[in-house]
Amino acid sequence: MKNLLAKRVKKNNKGFTLVELIIVIAIIAILVAVLAPNYVRYVDRSRWSSDRNDCESLLQEIRTAIVDTQNEEGTVSDCEITVASDGTKVTSGTLSPDMAKSLFNADKAWSDGKIKHKNPQKLPKEKNPAAHPSYVITVTSDGATGKWN
Repeated sequence: MKNLLAKRVKKNNKGFTLVELIIVIAIIAILVAVLAPNYVRYVDRSRWSSDRNDCESLLQEIRTAIVDTQNEEGTVSDCEITVASDGTKVTSGTLSPDMAKSLFNADKAWSDGKIKHKNPQKLPKEKNPAAHPSYVITVTSDGATGKWN
């Protein structure tokens, strides 16, 4: 009898049972189901924070370009610049050549009214563009203002 019990004990010490493995996998699946949405929200918030900072940085570069253009007795024409994930473009009016030159001097990525590396990662290529607005910078001779559309 002792030998039989000793053999069974030895056999049971080889590894995990199928039930134990299924329970562990179920616990891991529950943890992933709870934590994944929080991680996705965290990543989205970080991207939006980065995008917002890039748009504010671009607004500051444009404000500096306006001051530089006015100091050099150039002209600042009224225009709107829209920042979206498909590109940063002058969407209404025109960017004066003096101001475009000033922006190009400040940032070599600026050319033909476009700036490539400051494009937000999540704007409006998503399925629901209303959920991810674009950033519009309005340029006048008085200055520049930015707002989310």
